Amino acid sequence: MKIHVPADHGATDILHEGEEIAVVCPHRYPGDTYNSLWFYCEARNDTDRDLPCAQIVIERLATGTDSYEPFWKHCLWSADGKAWERIPSEAQRFGTTTLMVESPLAAGRSLWIAETYPLPYAHYEKLRSDIAAPAALGITIRSERIGGSVLDRPIYAYHIGKSEGKASRSLLLVAGQHAVEESGKIFAETVLKGFHSGQFAGTAIETMLDVYNVTVVPLCNPDGCYDGRMNSNAQGVVMDSPEDDSPEMAALLSLVDAIKPAVSVNCHGWANEWGSPPYEDVYRWTDEDPLFAYLKANLPGCSTSGAPHLMGDHFRLECYAHPRYGTECIITEINWNCYIPPDGSPARRPSCADIRTRAVEYFEAIAKYCLQ
Repeated sequence: MKIHVPADHGATDILHEGEEIAVVCPHRYPGDTYNSLWFYCEARNDTDRDLPCAQIVIERLATGTDSYEPFWKHCLWSADGKAWERIPSEAQRFGTTTLMVESPLAAGRSLWIAETYPLPYAHYEKLRSDIAAPAALGITIRSERIGGSVLDRPIYAYHIGKSEGKASRSLLLVAGQHAVEESGKIFAETVLKGFHSGQFAGTAIETMLDVYNVTVVPLCNPDGCYDGRMNSNAQGVVMDSPEDDSPEMAALLSLVDAIKPAVSVNCHGWANEWGSPPYEDVYRWTDEDPLFAYLKANLPGCSTSGAPHLMGDHFRLECYAHPRYGTECIITEINWNCYIPPDGSPARRPSCADIRTRAVEYFEAIAKYCLQ
């Protein structure tokens, strides 16, 4: 088999290529807070015969105190790199620090393996093209290049409002600081595409535009996304840490100065299994913060990890916006390994569509708070 690692969000090293077995491991980037567990690659049967049991092995997976979480226990596969589903239990075997995936693989066919729903950098280039098309009737979306990364990849903000609107307040939604926390990136993209397509017509989200302009930055750390890093930029700076003096952070702080947001939602990802399903968390300064308290009371499953995730002075963006402009700030962490359907059926491993549904639930609750 031959292994292909996409340049734009691989985070995967090739250790061995054999006729019926391929071995890879996560790439470890200096500077990331945790040892990397992220991988995304294609194994292709380049022989002229079908393989009844091709084996793809991921090695050097960290555990215990060296690990963020054993996310690799719930990985995904795809036949085309586009439609992803959870790997069935009968097709995988776990070692202490290894995962082996076994599957028939016909001649000339591929099997993609990923730790979570992959959103490579090329995905965002396509997103920019898609959003450039005219938005839904009555909605305006203006693109602005607010800065560049260490390697001068562009960082874009999308300013959303009503065509005849006179909103006086601003809501800021950012994602992709920690580039592989994909559910946060899905959150921001879902909001952006929802406005663009007219999905939110007749909802509280649309009504919110009477009062708030919405600015979405779907990818704050493009170099980290391109490399497949966990939470650092190309220089190894951990994004949104107190010491973050990166050009990526400078672009965000300049945006904050320009729009002076009343509300800021920083979209991250989560896949722990602490507390109660869906094991989600929302960072805040105190449990009495008005936006947090509203979400906790009105959004089922919100902040159920049981962890007291308080901001303190740990986050550069939030600790800049709040004292200067009175910005209400939260950091969301939608769980990409647990989802509770709105109909009350049991918790399950979410599809990408489930994560988008959860993102809309969050944003609609935020909109209702803003309309109080």
